[in-house]
Amino acid sequence: MKKTVLSIIAAALALVIASGLCACAGGTETPKDTNGQTTNAPDTNKAGGTVNTDANTTPSDTAAATAGETTSSVGSETEPEQVKGSEGLDIKNYGDTAEVRDIGTFTGTELVIPSHVDGVPVTHIDEDALSNDTMTSLFIPWTVTSIGEDAVSESHNLETVTFSEGLVGVGLGSFGGCPKLKTVTLPSTLERVGQSAFTTCEALTDVTLNGNADVQKRAFDSCTALKTVTFTDKSGRVYSLGQSAFERDTALETVTLTEGLNTIGSFCFSDCSSLGTLYLPATLTKIEASAFSNVGSLKIFYAGTEEQWQNITVANNNDALKNAEITYNYK
Repeated sequence: MKKTVLSIIAAALALVIASGLCACAGGTETPKDTNGQTTNAPDTNKAGGTVNTDANTTPSDTAAATAGETTSSVGSETEPEQVKGSEGLDIKNYGDTAEVRDIGTFTGTELVIPSHVDGVPVTHIDEDALSNDTMTSLFIPWTVTSIGEDAVSESHNLETVTFSEGLVGVGLGSFGGCPKLKTVTLPSTLERVGQSAFTTCEALTDVTLNGNADVQKRAFDSCTALKTVTFTDKSGRVYSLGQSAFERDTALETVTLTEGLNTIGSFCFSDCSSLGTLYLPATLTKIEASAFSNVGSLKIFYAGTEEQWQNITVANNNDALKNAEITYNYK
């Protein structure tokens, strides 16, 4: 009988001790990765979890969602997300690079260009590739460095374009004649805006260039709703504004140009009848004929000295500059 009682007591004590040890251990053991480091359980609200791709998703959101939000770190730098594009595009894979050749069977409204096809980066949008009347928004990923001639031109319902860092060149007429395109923000990597690239974009109100890019002939000609043009780059990279680059932009009021500008081409701001405020850098050396013909009364904020201003070569038919109110040494 005593043995039976003692056995019961011993079993009870063993159970209490075991329970205490489990409580001290904190319950379920946390998984460890292959390097022996503690890892957390997956969080479906973070990258790699469930993503929302409903009809209200913006093009940039769609790009992030279709990419699976994956990034890879190299040292302290993080490579941008890979973007899965819209279905139906005709894309040619050359083995080390790929390019968008045609709109293909795409008939939607939000067009997303993929960053990669079978692991190969998409670097170019071919000429005449994407012109269509169903697209209202366009997302261009970080791998695309160039956009070809007339690539998106005459897309009559296009309202927004998202340009990513990495773009170097926008080709001749590439977005010309897109009458509903409202704003354009171009990346710091951009080096040139091609001839007539955005001509007759009649709804365009604001243009921001985050890089000191050469703006070629008639690039923004006849954008009659355009009110502001702003360069933001502080690097001092040399650039120029070409002939008639902003000609006939009758609503244009304010232009901000940064250090690095050396030439304003002939007729560049001709017939910009509302132009009133102009920020000019000390690097400017030449203003060609009729660059400021038929403009409003100018207030110029010039970064250089009065002596430097007098040394700028100014061709004929720029009387608006002679009559302008000028603030020197403006920072």
